[in-house]
Amino acid sequence: MDFERKTYSLDHLASADIPMRGVSETLYRAALERVGGTLCRAAAERLSEIEEERHILIVTGFPIPPKNVCETDGPPGAAVLAYTLRDVGLKPILVTDKPCEPVVRGIIEDEFPVELISVERDRAERQCEELLNRYDPAAIVSIERPGWNVKGEYHTMRGYNISDLIGKTDHLFLKARERGITTIAVGDGGNELGCGLIEETVRRHVPNGDRCQCPCQAGIAASTPADILVIAATSNWGAYTISAALAELKDVEYRHDGKRELRLLERVIKAGGVDGVTGEPTLTVDGLPTLVNQFVVELLWTIATA
Repeated sequence: MDFERKTYSLDHLASADIPMRGVSETLYRAALERVGGTLCRAAAERLSEIEEERHILIVTGFPIPPKNVCETDGPPGAAVLAYTLRDVGLKPILVTDKPCEPVVRGIIEDEFPVELISVERDRAERQCEELLNRYDPAAIVSIERPGWNVKGEYHTMRGYNISDLIGKTDHLFLKARERGITTIAVGDGGNELGCGLIEETVRRHVPNGDRCQCPCQAGIAASTPADILVIAATSNWGAYTISAALAELKDVEYRHDGKRELRLLERVIKAGGVDGVTGEPTLTVDGLPTLVNQFVVELLWTIATA
């Protein structure tokens, strides 16, 4: 299968509205208009151009009330991308915050460095500046990471304010863009970091997009854009498509299949994570049954290795 056909198939499978949330296809089309070509191809090609030994920051982790622990969507995608980046000679660094730290560390089993960003805005801004100075990353990739709205507030998809839980990683993207550092984002609902690229579409078509349930009344639509935005039905799937396309471009093996997916989810739950929709510590992602999620991951692997 040629690369263009492969990335087209990966994109469309990952963005299919299997969770039946009613927004992924609309958001996907909006991202496609802004990015051009297939989304995973655009992201993978940008990453493939980076010279070996450069650092890549991967930002992930979305805490879910009332337990205020990390959800199962995000860290698995970050882990697979980190392993793929290492396979192609790059140096991934994971970035998260205190509520999500146990899951992010647990899923990578201490194979990569993990940096934490504070919930305090001024301190977080200084930390983000320090990270960019220390690592001089060639790119920053966010995967299912909360993004602040036009008033600097963070929300769940249901429109509830969770700003007190979130390390202010929007500063990383904003400062990176000032320095000309590539920013890539993966999201599925429009309230994630990087989805500012399609903010108006999120406001028009996503429930609570334009008006949230908290006093800010500014909606859940994230305002910080990415250079390249990958939209999928669950963000993990979007991260897997980038990993698969990058592996193809750099001629390394893409190994993430259904069995490996189950092992990653087991690590998330062992570390204290929960499903982002149900809030329960189950081997599910965004409310999808385990077997359904594994089946989609297996299909992605089948396309990637064809």
